[in-house]
Amino acid sequence: MDKVLELERELQERDNDLRACKNATGEFIYLASHDLRAPLRKLSVFTERLVYKSADVLGEESLSYIVRIENAVAAMHSLVDGLSAFSEISATDFDFRVCDLNNVLREAIKDLALSIKENDADIQTSHLPQIEGNAPHLKTAFKHLISNSIKFKKQDVAPQILIASELLQPEEKKVHGLPPDAIYHRIEFTDNGIGFKAEYAEKILHAFQRLHPKSSYSGTGLGLAMCKKIIDKHHGLIYAEANGNSGAKFILILPKIRK
Repeated sequence: MDKVLELERELQERDNDLRACKNATGEFIYLASHDLRAPLRKLSVFTERLVYKSADVLGEESLSYIVRIENAVAAMHSLVDGLSAFSEISATDFDFRVCDLNNVLREAIKDLALSIKENDADIQTSHLPQIEGNAPHLKTAFKHLISNSIKFKKQDVAPQILIASELLQPEEKKVHGLPPDAIYHRIEFTDNGIGFKAEYAEKILHAFQRLHPKSSYSGTGLGLAMCKKIIDKHHGLIYAEANGNSGAKFILILPKIRK
């Protein structure tokens, strides 16, 4: 009995140490991203002033370098914002309540209206369930998944995104090691984009993992990692399935009631 209690204490201490480490990491990222914003703002201001005051004496090559600096600063701003958002998601205790995923999806689509219109994207969805969750963060996850499908579209092919939901069957719960008596919903985001190779299915859900060069596809490499972090906090699962060059599928498995 004493050994069991000692083991429990050790496990609790390790858990406390891990939580403290995560909190410290999140705080460091937050402070670092905050401190980086000031010099980035100065770079933006100085390059704007340089162009305004000296554009007539700067040669074409010099102006092209300034454009590159401005692009690099913009990319760094996006990365800092992404890191700040990622650390906030990691460190924040979510407020969970019953939410209608139909409303969550509707709000996500509304936020992406301009991008959807510009890319002539077609989004079709079936009825989604109500679950115990955090609506704002789930909206963030939905937005990243939809944006991902739009970004990685095929050239000259309008994006088609199908969002479908169904109850997770007992055999699927067993495969994923989920409690058989709990209710889970399987939500799929399927697109007709460029897809990816099967060996990259797990890699793309981690931070800063890229399958394509930055010059071809913009972004911070944090979007899908944020999705994973959000779904993890809902005690759910997220994974990707490859369809070669025939598109991609992202599957969310979310509990009806978070335990």
